[in-house]
Amino acid sequence: MPLAEILGQDRAVAFLRSAWRTGRLSQAYCFAGPAGVGKRTAALALAQAINCLAAGNAASQATADACGRCAACRKIAAGNHPDVIEVRPEEKTVITIDQIREVAARASLRAYEGRAKVWILDPADQMQEPAANAFLKTLEEPAGVSLFILVTATPSALLPTILSRCQEVRFDLLGEGHLRDLLARHGRPPEAAALAGGSAARALALDVAEAHARRDRIVQEVWDALGSLPAVLERADDLGSDRPAFEAALEILAGYTRDMIVAKIAGGAVPLVHGDREADVARLAARYPVGAILNVFEAQVEAQRALARRANPRFTAERMLLRMRDAVGRGQPACVPRTGREGSHGPHGSG
Repeated sequence: MPLAEILGQDRAVAFLRSAWRTGRLSQAYCFAGPAGVGKRTAALALAQAINCLAAGNAASQATADACGRCAACRKIAAGNHPDVIEVRPEEKTVITIDQIREVAARASLRAYEGRAKVWILDPADQMQEPAANAFLKTLEEPAGVSLFILVTATPSALLPTILSRCQEVRFDLLGEGHLRDLLARHGRPPEAAALAGGSAARALALDVAEAHARRDRIVQEVWDALGSLPAVLERADDLGSDRPAFEAALEILAGYTRDMIVAKIAGGAVPLVHGDREADVARLAARYPVGAILNVFEAQVEAQRALARRANPRFTAERMLLRMRDAVGRGQPACVPRTGREGSHGPHGSG
């Protein structure tokens, strides 16, 4: 996929195009941003631009992009170009020192077919400490024929000395409009755009009905638990038992709380992340002062940051829930209106 086809990352794409056009590409980049927003796709697109066989023609120079059709572009897209190498965790766990030693051994060799070797480490934050130290040595001894692209959702997890030798390119969450365009390209229902949290990968993978049910259950269970300390501790055990599931739950909770703040302050002037639950969001927000909701949101965001720093999920969940409980008032029932059928509020809803 050429750079021109990447949705919703205009700033990052413009920066990369300018660097390519002017011959000012750095030796190493850190593509940083949330998961599933196009970082790896952009890395491959840049690799195509560098190694495109049509890169010398007038059209290519004017657009600063790959053609997407030549043999080199097709090989890169298919993952079988000898000069574009993806380094991924072995057995889905970590990038090992042996993998990095192989990178170091091959990085100084001339490209086989293209103009330069492009190494894509994804996710780069999964390098073991010995691997990270070995990679740092590779960056300290520049190989003129290699470009390194580190893809990560948590740049803070990389060694500061590695980050200092990379030029950071920020990638943002995608807007609903871009996600809807992407879903249309793939023949998927547009409703997934509102549930994907700005992630293209999540939007394409979502089962909308299942996602709605999971969101409603998570919001219901967490807010209901705040009225009882034993329930808080039980919910912390449940959330903290699975790090990826907790990370996903935090995204839902923070989005819902953000909507509560918007409902409290802006009314209907600002779109909600969970627009299909507008009435339920407004009813829950009406129970608490805006300061309390802001404190809840702060507790959820801090939990997200803690998990990004590889904190213990169980302790993180407990701390977050206790802070939420304090924010809404100890012992005060914090039941969220039931979110079954539209317009049905259950025993805790208001009429």
